[in-house]
Amino acid sequence: MENRKRNGEALTDRNEVKRRTVLFTVFFVLLLVVAGPAFAQNKRSGDFGTILSAKFDADLTRQLAIEVEEELRFDHNCTQFDRWLNSVTLEVPFLHNRMHVGLSGGVIRRYNDRNFYESRVRVGLDITYAETWRRFKFAYRSRLMTTFRDERVGDYRVNPKMYWRNRFQVTYQMPNSRFKYQFSTELHWLVNDPKASVIDNIRTVFTIDYRLSRRQHLGLFARMDNDIQVKAPVDRLYLGLEYHFKY
Repeated sequence: MENRKRNGEALTDRNEVKRRTVLFTVFFVLLLVVAGPAFAQNKRSGDFGTILSAKFDADLTRQLAIEVEEELRFDHNCTQFDRWLNSVTLEVPFLHNRMHVGLSGGVIRRYNDRNFYESRVRVGLDITYAETWRRFKFAYRSRLMTTFRDERVGDYRVNPKMYWRNRFQVTYQMPNSRFKYQFSTELHWLVNDPKASVIDNIRTVFTIDYRLSRRQHLGLFARMDNDIQVKAPVDRLYLGLEYHFKY
């Protein structure tokens, strides 16, 4: 009798997990359906693109981790190559892994507004603090990012550009499930332009992460980049796919 009761409870739990998985997936699809018309009706100029990303991270020591990322991005309704990013990040944990300090460097090959490709170098310093409550994880990341452009191919009023980015992220891990859901919003503040030292972009991301195995994850995400306080604001909607391998 007790075995039947336990089996019934286990079946109920599995059904509940399946139900929640379906509900979250439907919510994500509806979000895209609703965001599409709203994006199209916006009077500001808009664009649609895709992002393909691959990440690899590993612990070099107990106090030092490394992450390597490759990213390809397409815009103009997915018809034009926009940029190729190669980056490496070294990260050190503090406060029993609740806080992390990272130093990153990267090279960007990007198509610019003069209709040719140029190389850019990016250096970043970030601090992330996270707290966990039940199945939720709340994280705040402050990042100072500097991008150097090649003066041999153009004359730039501000070079390098230094941004202070602040991201707030909420993650929900479903019980007994391979799925994890993330929502984040990030403010981009251009800090070293004397004529336009303002928050000029808001980035919003919703991600569905699926655990393929203990070391491999696959993420599907929708990202909205909204320009603000600029002369020619653009709203960009990206759909992306990210592969993540943890060693």
